[in-house]
Amino acid sequence: MIDASNQNYSETLSQISELYDLVDEFEKKFYSQLPQGISNEITSTKEAFLNWIEEAEFTLQNYKI
Repeated sequence: MIDASNQNYSETLSQISELYDLVDEFEKKFYSQLPQGISNEITSTKEAFLNWIEEAEFTLQNYKI
């Protein structure tokens, strides 16, 4: 459950940045180990996930006081 009484946008934005790095690291490790069909599916899913994260990041950056 999210504690809305103690909002820390800077920390959340920092975690989003870490998340991008983790996704990149995940991608590098798995592409060399997976068949092409699975790699294509991961790419598609990754792009959708990162788009969602970018929307959340944009919202937070514009919502900060």
